[in-house]
Amino acid sequence: MDPGKDATTLIVLFHGFDREQEDLLPLRKLLREQFPAADILPLDLPFALLSTARPADVVARALARIDQAWSDRKASGGPYQHILLVGHSMGALYARKVYAAANGSKPGAPFEPDLAETLAALGAPGIDKERDWARQVDRLVLLAGMNRGWTISHHMSLQRALYMSAGSALGDAMGAFGKPPIVFSARRGAPFITQLRLQWLEMRTGLPHDQPPGRRATRCRTGPPVPGGACVVQLLGTKDDLVPPDDNIDLITGDDFVYLDVPRSGHADVVEVADPEHGAGRARVLLDALTKSEFGDAAVQPVGKAPVTDPTVKDVVFVMHGIRDEGYWTEKIARRIVHMGRERKLPLIATETSSYGYFPMFSFLRPGARQEKVEWLMDRYTEAKAQYPAAAFSYVGHSHGTYLIAKALEDYPAVRFKNVAFAGSVVHRDYGWPELIRQGRVSRVLNFLASADWVVAWFPNALQEVGIQDLGSAGHDGFRLNPEVNTRRAAGGHSAALDEGWWDTIAGFVLTGQYQEPHGVRIVDKADGWVRYPAYAAWAIWILIAVVLLWILRRLLRWRVREWVKTLAVVGYAALVWTVLTRF
Repeated sequence: MDPGKDATTLIVLFHGFDREQEDLLPLRKLLREQFPAADILPLDLPFALLSTARPADVVARALARIDQAWSDRKASGGPYQHILLVGHSMGALYARKVYAAANGSKPGAPFEPDLAETLAALGAPGIDKERDWARQVDRLVLLAGMNRGWTISHHMSLQRALYMSAGSALGDAMGAFGKPPIVFSARRGAPFITQLRLQWLEMRTGLPHDQPPGRRATRCRTGPPVPGGACVVQLLGTKDDLVPPDDNIDLITGDDFVYLDVPRSGHADVVEVADPEHGAGRARVLLDALTKSEFGDAAVQPVGKAPVTDPTVKDVVFVMHGIRDEGYWTEKIARRIVHMGRERKLPLIATETSSYGYFPMFSFLRPGARQEKVEWLMDRYTEAKAQYPAAAFSYVGHSHGTYLIAKALEDYPAVRFKNVAFAGSVVHRDYGWPELIRQGRVSRVLNFLASADWVVAWFPNALQEVGIQDLGSAGHDGFRLNPEVNTRRAAGGHSAALDEGWWDTIAGFVLTGQYQEPHGVRIVDKADGWVRYPAYAAWAIWILIAVVLLWILRRLLRWRVREWVKTLAVVGYAALVWTVLTRF
């Protein structure tokens, strides 16, 4: 703590990724000159390059430090009247998370269980209610904050993109061993960033918008403090090539932020207020952000448009495709759902059928690649929650689409779905639906089985049997913990339940939660023998495939032809195998 004299203001500093609190010394000097009586609390965050600290630990320790500062100040002469949170880069996200947690958990977007556990271990108050100091937080100032999370995009320089791509590959490898780097917590769609955005939406729900009509925020709210109502000012570096504009400016959860440009500044040097050439300009904008209430024309008007909020929509249905599939069928089922809703005179329904692109087998077998698609889905979910605040969400998924939502429900406690329908599911057969239903995060589940789904029976099933990865055979074996959700088997293969004869059944279930067996389609009680019996030793199929591939390679290597012909044949064979894995 850098104490002031008889302080009534507390300024808390959150440094950026791969930085230390010492890097903010010039900024601290500037703040001391501007706020001579304030207490300045620079937090030392575990944001080293390869840090694997848990986000919950970082947030809990920051809350505990502020709790202690509040308690100490209250005991020595009265509590703080004003608290300012200032964060740079990834630290800006954690400043927002700390503020959201200080306002207490909300039923619509609960906090992560490990945050409550860590606070309890530290002996700090929990997150079940608002902290005493939460309403004294007047303002958050975010310097180059990655409000939507970071992505690798065309906005970056080639050198930056290559550097971050290599870092992402390393991070995926670390994550495969259960130690993801903390910088992944700020990746777009990741659990931390998505939870924060959903919690922020819930916290800000119902707050008055004291802004000029037809414009983005140009001033801070006035009047007595209200829970979750602190003013947020985001400083944007005009030369930031690390975080593209749509990651800096989050028009979904940051529509009421005030945005200010910082001239001649990039992502890293936006905090370098002592720079001899550009530091004065940066300092001026920062001090304005900390002290002004009216920004007028200085406030940036973002080019993008926030989604139009539509509270008349009462149901939103996500329809998600699987691997080796562009997802064209999703729009057809979505149209059937909307049509049935109109026929039954149900409240207005919206659908989400965005595609995450063609997803080949090799990518499906990589946990990191699957996780990227989960994060993509959660980014879409957050946008839909902002656009349709009064809606309940349901889900139809096929193949890898079933994995996406199952993984999301495990990793994102704030995510909720009403009715969930699976076809060709690659989720583990012991998935914990009963607990999710008990928590109220899912209402009803329907799992369509198929008679000849050899894709699931032989491949994800094999990984399930040997305990590798988190895939499984629910589309073939059904779910075991709540078998009542499994249907009789649609006659056919991996996509049998997507046949047009099943569309009314799917639509009826997601709209009403009731299952009605269709007429005019063939339904059986058992899987076909040619699929069922090999599935008992699915791991042997993988071994057989590997043996055949190695046998072919061995034959090519022992082929008695000219060396250049043999080399060409081996290269062609390798290219064929690679093409099958990455294109099909």
